[in-house]
Amino acid sequence: MQNIAERTMSDTEQAKQIRKAVEKAVKRRDRYADDRVKDVLQSLDAAADDVAKQIRRFEKKAALKDWQELRLSILKETENEIDAITKELQASWKVGIRANVEGSMKLGIEDGIDQLEALEHPDFAGISDKAKRAAITKTFSTLDRAAIDFLANYQVQLLGDVTTELAAGIKRTITQGVLTGKSIPEVAREIGKVVTDKNAFKNAGKTVFRSSQHRATLITRTETLRAHNEGRKMFYREVGIQKVKWLTAQDERTCPICAPRDGKIYDIDKVPDEHPGGRCTVVAVL
Repeated sequence: MQNIAERTMSDTEQAKQIRKAVEKAVKRRDRYADDRVKDVLQSLDAAADDVAKQIRRFEKKAALKDWQELRLSILKETENEIDAITKELQASWKVGIRANVEGSMKLGIEDGIDQLEALEHPDFAGISDKAKRAAITKTFSTLDRAAIDFLANYQVQLLGDVTTELAAGIKRTITQGVLTGKSIPEVAREIGKVVTDKNAFKNAGKTVFRSSQHRATLITRTETLRAHNEGRKMFYREVGIQKVKWLTAQDERTCPICAPRDGKIYDIDKVPDEHPGGRCTVVAVL
């Protein structure tokens, strides 16, 4: 029988293993979310290039006539072209969203298995890779397809709103430029472009594409993490886990909402919703 010192050492070692599993899961989750953001921004960047091409065409036309004289024909032509570009952007974003939701949920299930292995759950201690893959497939096959559809459709709706606002913002900027006599290069600068460098993005100023980039990034990251968390919670329910412990990132970026939750234990069905851009996670309580 273990004495108190041996049990304390064992508990401490297990706590380290749990923290290691959680950190590994968070890094893997965040890498997956980063990849999804890159996909979204790649499509947004292509749309920005198409808009820039339209602006350059108008600039050539304006060189032949006064910019104000062209305003009616340019506005009508621009509206049609911008609508076509943003509809294509929306279609490109829609493709693959369901697959991304399913991938996020499967990753959440896998992370749940890793946590139970670290907790030395009798059914998952020392689990083999083959058995882990089988458990992921089994759990995913039992998921409510309506829940997957909801998460996918919700993300499609949110990103669809971004493309609608993007089209409106571009057309509004061009219209205001025409009415106030701004040059085409000035209008182009106000429309902006996608900026992937974090420091450059912070200093990019307020542009139409900067606003869309910020929203699309936040939505993609938040919804990817939501699907991941749902997959893990569904796995927990599948294996009978009833309670989870909330864990924050424990750094200077931890917000006032999440900080008081760190270490708190919740019923599996009463876990607080993550806020947009949230980085917290939960771990099973046996």
